[in-house]
Amino acid sequence: MEYGFNVPTGGPLATPESIAALARRGEELGFALIGVSDHIVMPRTIRSLYPYNESGEMGGSGEFLDQLSLMSFLAAHTSTARLLTSVMVLPHRSPVLAAKMLASIDVLSQGRLVVGAGVGWMKEEFEAIGVPPYEERGAVGEEYIRAFKELWTSDDPSFEGRYVRF
Repeated sequence: MEYGFNVPTGGPLATPESIAALARRGEELGFALIGVSDHIVMPRTIRSLYPYNESGEMGGSGEFLDQLSLMSFLAAHTSTARLLTSVMVLPHRSPVLAAKMLASIDVLSQGRLVVGAGVGWMKEEFEAIGVPPYEERGAVGEEYIRAFKELWTSDDPSFEGRYVRF
């Protein structure tokens, strides 16, 4: 069995110094994974039910560090722990740009990237950032994964889908 932990992406501990110290100490203690959660924005009003506790309310507010930028930072401050997107909300980013950023993080971390992917739960966040409709997030996520695979494995990638074309 392997253990991991998430670094903070918001709040008073989400500083470069604190995150680097926490990540290094986690490695020293033998943690195998360091996770980074994903929020682009946090709307002021959230009607969607938070699915991870009984109250249905998400705690926290304020600014959040970008998941993929923070993963690059962690790649530079760690050497053994695998770096986990926990969970990357697929429809929140352009799939071509996201695939490039993930591949870059994997190179910078010397192959330590683990992509945990999902399709999100907060409708208000989808509306705030102008991505494909929340109601279509499952289909969008499936198509983005197929696009990632094409981009990462083909010498001459091309893709023709409903949400992605290149």
